Amino acid sequence: MYLSLLIALGVVSFIRFLTAFYQARQEPMPEFSLLAGHFGTLKKTIQGMPSDATLHSIMLKISQQFSSGIFYINMWPFSGTWMIVSTPSAASQIQKLNLSKPAILRRPLETVTGGPSMMSMHGETWKKWRALFNPGFNPAYIIGLAPNITDEVATFCAQLRKKAQQGEVFPLESLTTRLTVDSICSVVLDTQLHHQTKDHLLATALQRQIDWTSFGTTFNPLKRYFTIRPLVLWYNNKVMDRIIDGEVDRAYHTPPDHPSKSVISLALREYLQEQASTNSTRSLAEFKRLVAPQLRVFLFAGRNTTSSTLIYSYYLLAQHPEVLAKIRAEHEDVLGADPAEAQGRIKEDVQLLNKLPYTTAVIKETLRLFPPSASMREGRPDAEIIGEDGQRYPTVGCNVWTLTVALHHNSDYWDQVENFIPERWLVGPQDPLYPVKGAWRAFEFGPRSCIGQTLAMLELRIALAMTIRQFDITPAYDEWDSIHPATTAKEVNGHRAYQAERGAGGAHPADGFPCRVRERC
Repeated sequence: MYLSLLIALGVVSFIRFLTAFYQARQEPMPEFSLLAGHFGTLKKTIQGMPSDATLHSIMLKISQQFSSGIFYINMWPFSGTWMIVSTPSAASQIQKLNLSKPAILRRPLETVTGGPSMMSMHGETWKKWRALFNPGFNPAYIIGLAPNITDEVATFCAQLRKKAQQGEVFPLESLTTRLTVDSICSVVLDTQLHHQTKDHLLATALQRQIDWTSFGTTFNPLKRYFTIRPLVLWYNNKVMDRIIDGEVDRAYHTPPDHPSKSVISLALREYLQEQASTNSTRSLAEFKRLVAPQLRVFLFAGRNTTSSTLIYSYYLLAQHPEVLAKIRAEHEDVLGADPAEAQGRIKEDVQLLNKLPYTTAVIKETLRLFPPSASMREGRPDAEIIGEDGQRYPTVGCNVWTLTVALHHNSDYWDQVENFIPERWLVGPQDPLYPVKGAWRAFEFGPRSCIGQTLAMLELRIALAMTIRQFDITPAYDEWDSIHPATTAKEVNGHRAYQAERGAGGAHPADGFPCRVRERC
């Protein structure tokens, strides 16, 4: 009986798939096989790429076949149809349609965060929480917390100094991730985890949660339920919630005459003012329950974005000594001749960080070449995208993916698209290098753009300002490969430090970016 039912369900599923395919066959898509679907195309594309190359990189390669900048690919039987877009106009239309996150992303995200967060929420609930946290991430407010970040970067410098003294090749990502976690907690919670010098329970529990939350388990219920995974996730949730509850309690009991400037304290005050007519104890308990996923998503999303971008900045600067010389000269002009005094200068006048246009240009150009993420939404029957060719592209039944890496590497919108040219962010509209509006979407656009982008950019400016004149950080992939020989390709798009998959944690520099560090002064 059960076997017959399973067979019937399989037949129905296959018929639905065929029906959807034949309805969409006139749309742009890769070569299709009745037996293999689009997996034949995927297999051909993957051949010649590293085994851990990101799905973003694979789709980038496929997208180059479609001049319209829009194509469909079916992932049956593991998932549905994906609509891939890589033009500014299509991305802008998707943004304005305000589509919701698909379940394929929402479920694993909420596993990591322990519940709905601003990354997975939609509608009025999202608006409420976004409004609550917006003041804390306002650029004018967040720059006032720069001294907190300089303290964490000073610890990072001490760790780099140790590595320089040891003189060994090591994966830099292990240090940059810890720096990012410490910086986020310092600003958001006003607490020092000291994770850079000793493992902290909050950070290690979050990392375990990420490691055990593979986005692939969404496709495989056996892997999701018939393992110790649920128990591990439950334990991690308990650890993180206990620590976050304690930090919220501490913020709540901070004396009114010495209020904390942390993002969470500001949000808590806003929340309690809104709930002034209710019992404050009950309001605090409710706030703790609802805010924990928001704090986790700041850590989850922010740690990889900032960590990987900092690494790729070092990587690109090492490859372009003329750019490195310019950014060092800017730091000397603004922060003084002695690199060791940069932290003190920033603490004295945080507005100096707004006088580093070339540094900001380097960061933005790094994010263009190596965007850390992309945006996926769920299509609707009433939602269509009008391509630059005038054709209407339906989104119904599709996961609509704005493939940021393809948009950032689209030569229709970027002059000298594969070249690292920070100057493109400093030229006027008449210059061929001038960016096309909407073509750079490292943090997305509009109301749902990344709330933490101001914090990420601030941390990156501080980290570069305090490190690149004190240290030479150079990739050491040749040495690494001699010790760890690979059997597959080692480059994507000409880069050995290609973006690699690592569980549910997003795109990472390949092999954690093995490097050598030399102290300059």
